[in-house]
Amino acid sequence: MIVVNQVDTAAYLASVVGSEEPSTWMPEALAAQAIAARTYLVTHMRRHERYDLEGDTRDQEYDGLGGETTSTLRATLRTSGLVATYRGAPIEALYSANAGGFTEDSENVYATTLPYLRAVPSPSDEAALVSSWGRTSWEWTEEYTAPQLQSYLAARGIDVGDVRRIEVTQVSATGRVMGARIVGSNGVRDIGKDRSRYYFGLRSSLFTVSTHPEELEIVSAAALDIDRVRQLEFLGAKVEQTYLLNLRDPDRFGKPRVGGWMYRLPARFVFSGRGYGHGVGMSQWGAQGMALAGKSAEEILTHYYQGIAITSIGGA
Repeated sequence: MIVVNQVDTAAYLASVVGSEEPSTWMPEALAAQAIAARTYLVTHMRRHERYDLEGDTRDQEYDGLGGETTSTLRATLRTSGLVATYRGAPIEALYSANAGGFTEDSENVYATTLPYLRAVPSPSDEAALVSSWGRTSWEWTEEYTAPQLQSYLAARGIDVGDVRRIEVTQVSATGRVMGARIVGSNGVRDIGKDRSRYYFGLRSSLFTVSTHPEELEIVSAAALDIDRVRQLEFLGAKVEQTYLLNLRDPDRFGKPRVGGWMYRLPARFVFSGRGYGHGVGMSQWGAQGMALAGKSAEEILTHYYQGIAITSIGGA
């Protein structure tokens, strides 16, 4: 059984805008997203046998009424009928959460070279730094011990035994990993283009990887980083020593308080990167950063999609 949700274009787009971006973002960022989403819809209609689009990131995120707000409805209405075109035809309006400072040429991620999907600087991606949840789309770190990485890869169909090392064999001009080699006790496996995101569980392919021997790390109780403590626990790090505050009168103040902990970390692979997603086309955080700087929706779109025009095709 296939359940198909039939929805009119305006309602669909208003939900997509609010599902893909926070509805509290700048009006010009929301308007740029509305035009990009409408363009994507136009170019992907009837791509499946019994329905048009998936309701998730395989196409565009669609959360139904949960994605609709006054701001997203306004963005859809004010851009009604507008799409991005190149030489008169609607474009492949790809976009991702954060390009990490530079977008990518389409052929370095997908199979096709498209003249409007060229790598361009995206310094406004740094707008994510002011967000408690968005900052990890700008800079991030992922760590695995060798057994953890071996298990993670095996679940994705790669079995090279004990992982000995990871080599980056090719990078694009923007620094994205286009080729990587996993060397293990039972063999070698090469990974191409954007597949490193999937196989290593990373936010983007804009990363470097290093190996770290067993080492110690101190965590302060006064400036406790809960996310880091969880990561240490995930890695199997053990508490080597607990530091207690030096109180002159323990009877008056009660038991000594914990000042911090020293963890012993096992040897591990550390991936350090920037960005979130494939990095081709419009960067959503970049669009928000440009909007905050006073740029219009058209200026945002013509920056990320080179040589395009904003064209009215009528309708919603």
